[in-house]
Amino acid sequence: MLGVNCNLMKYSNTLNEKNILKMIDRFRLRSRYQKRSANANMEAKTSTSTPPPCYESDDESNLRLWNNSAPGAVGNDSCKDIPFLKVFMPNASAPQTDIGIIIIPGGGYDKLTDSNEQTPVAQYFANKLGITSFILYYRLVQKDGTYRYPVPMWDGQRALRYVRYNAAQFKINPDQIGLFGFSAGGHLASTIALHSNQNFNLTDQDDLDSTNARPNFLGLGYPVISMDPQQYASNASRKHLLFGYTGDELTSLENYLSGQKHVTKNIPPIFIFESVDDKQISSQNSVLFIKALEDAGISYEAHMFEQGKHGAGLAEDEQAESIWPTLFHNWLIERNYIS
Repeated sequence: MLGVNCNLMKYSNTLNEKNILKMIDRFRLRSRYQKRSANANMEAKTSTSTPPPCYESDDESNLRLWNNSAPGAVGNDSCKDIPFLKVFMPNASAPQTDIGIIIIPGGGYDKLTDSNEQTPVAQYFANKLGITSFILYYRLVQKDGTYRYPVPMWDGQRALRYVRYNAAQFKINPDQIGLFGFSAGGHLASTIALHSNQNFNLTDQDDLDSTNARPNFLGLGYPVISMDPQQYASNASRKHLLFGYTGDELTSLENYLSGQKHVTKNIPPIFIFESVDDKQISSQNSVLFIKALEDAGISYEAHMFEQGKHGAGLAEDEQAESIWPTLFHNWLIERNYIS
């Protein structure tokens, strides 16, 4: 199997980026890499922010997570106050499967940074892999701190419950529903998976809230994992998600929301891809998480690429990283999610 599977413990005492390079996908090391020098930082900064799509009640692909106002909503603005899913059903020529996946894009919790993590990924999963796909448009933290923690977690957990509760409508197996998060969306996805037995201090709103909130599998692309400033936390994601928290409360949340510190046997199988040269989010986030998974004996597959681009989504223009969708597909087959 290409990539890093369950062999990380032999590096556990000296984990750093030099050692991670030893675990890079072997066939890609044989390729001729073109080194990026002056353009490296420029490429890392070229991801353009895209305004979040607005909920459209007359669009049948838009699925409002709460029929009435979402918990904590400060208004009814369709572009910022209404969290929703956008569904992508497989086309007629797609393979037949009964699994679903919720895609959670990133952007530092205050914006959606790159559209590459949204529709292109959903269309690929749906039409190439036959997976009924949903993009989660969760509420973003506003400049005054509105929709800070725990609101994004409410939206993410509700999305998973919504899809599972309505699985028959989408012709999917309620026990075959996963999450795939990118960057800060990876933090949201992993947090939901790690704390699936918690409600993030939200009281039940309706019968849907009694639905199991544990995903059956988890995919992560160049994820934010840590909120601990001493362990490679993303400054932007941390600043936005934890806006206004101070003192002991802030310290407690930094710990609670650092995924590497809360891996238990309850977490589902995990697929991770990461580029060692990520200029925006330290790849040590993935390293810390992989080590924690290894220590806990959790099933995972990790692919650390020598080069890649943060926010690239399917990474079609990246020589090495573009293989990840195929590797993810193979992973799903090997674990019998797809036949």
